Amino acid sequence: MKIIQLEYFVAVVNYNSFTKAANFLHISQPSLTTTIKKMEADLGYDLLMRSTKDIKITEKGIHFYNYAQQLIQNYHQTLEKMHDLKIGHVAKIKISILESTNQWISQILATHSKLNDAQTYLISEVHDQSRIIELLINFESHVAFTNEQIGHEAITSIPLYEESYVLLTPKNAFPNTHTTSIAHLPLILPTKGSQVRKHLDDYFNRMNIHPNIVIEVDRFEAATNFVHRGLGYAVIPRVYYQSFNARDLDAIDIKPKLTRSIYINYLKKRKHASRVLSFINQCVDYWNFKE
Repeated sequence: MKIIQLEYFVAVVNYNSFTKAANFLHISQPSLTTTIKKMEADLGYDLLMRSTKDIKITEKGIHFYNYAQQLIQNYHQTLEKMHDLKIGHVAKIKISILESTNQWISQILATHSKLNDAQTYLISEVHDQSRIIELLINFESHVAFTNEQIGHEAITSIPLYEESYVLLTPKNAFPNTHTTSIAHLPLILPTKGSQVRKHLDDYFNRMNIHPNIVIEVDRFEAATNFVHRGLGYAVIPRVYYQSFNARDLDAIDIKPKLTRSIYINYLKKRKHASRVLSFINQCVDYWNFKE
């Protein structure tokens, strides 16, 4: 069975119509119908139940549809990777970052790209550690940044720097104050499930604090925008305070202090290109110099 046949079947299911699917695929409807019937004959069971009014997918068809989608996605990802290798014979460097690391990583990339002609990059934000491990082990990311050390035996996890969390407030909301408790303040926090939220929840439990959470958001950028609007105070990593979005706001130290460490991670067994290794070294050197 060919990938194109799977794509034909997926199109019929998505459009719930042979006519619409044929138009989308730029083939004739009889040709599409013949292809699906041949697939069913080869498989030995029906994928679709047809009537004069509509099309319904069978139970086996549902399972086949899910597998087909996965196979199609893997096929196109493989083609993309082969295309990446072809362009200038320089593979794209794929990096998983944290939102709070945007500012300083952009500085590293600016220098790295100048030293490495024709280098391209694919940057994605990934905050779930299990997903990061999966991306590294499956060779889908060259380098990943995390806010906790990865303890997997196949992954090298190097600490880069430690930073504190701060309270982001409108200008002069707390005049003449350098530190504050966040016990009773209206807080804008990351949503449940994020690593930062886990750090904060652990902190609240240790300090026996029942936080006054007024807004939960997925990204620091959104939290910062809400602080600008006076809707509450955000708890963010100090390095994020360097971002353009945090301009014209104050960052106040939290008491008792809450900190986290940032790690750079890569797969041990992978034969990394010199350009990937130089990027890793630049990140390590950047923070060694800072300290």
